[in-house]
Amino acid sequence: MELTVPMQIYAYWALALLIGVLFFRKDILEFNPVFDTRRKLLLAVSLVIVALNAWVYSHSTYDGGRPLDWPTVLVFSLGNGVAETFMFYAVFRIGTALAGKVTENPWALFIAGILCFMIYSGLIHGLFWLNILPDHVVQTSPYKPFFMPVQLLIATSWALNFFWYRDISTVIFLHALVDLTMAVNVKFSLFG
Repeated sequence: MELTVPMQIYAYWALALLIGVLFFRKDILEFNPVFDTRRKLLLAVSLVIVALNAWVYSHSTYDGGRPLDWPTVLVFSLGNGVAETFMFYAVFRIGTALAGKVTENPWALFIAGILCFMIYSGLIHGLFWLNILPDHVVQTSPYKPFFMPVQLLIATSWALNFFWYRDISTVIFLHALVDLTMAVNVKFSLFG
């Protein structure tokens, strides 16, 4: 029996939610109340990066004439925003834990975490998402070269949110915005 595309997505989300509940329960239930200047600046920069991503993404993709499916947009934005944030942070923590075996330097820990985060992100997008989403990239778009640098900015800002503040809630929101941009521009259906 072959799994349909929606079933593959739901299975991925189920695994991610299990990981989130097992490893991030405290981070989900206890929001870090510290809002120092660094955090406020990081949140502002993160929002600007997400807006920049929306601009680049909407100008380097197409929808293939598919109709917009609002239930998919809403379910995908929230579901993937939560699930993938858990997966990304699980991999980030693996990186910091591995580096922690040889150093206590916080920047070395961060770099190890973000490298694992980026490797996982590249693999899940290249081996999973690109294979199951409909064709949507405009190869000739003048904005396409900016896509990967913007993704690196996103990964760095989200990793810093977690590393400094263990802030999963804000990044779930930011990730949901990124997924909203993708779902509105690619126009696919989880229900059709």
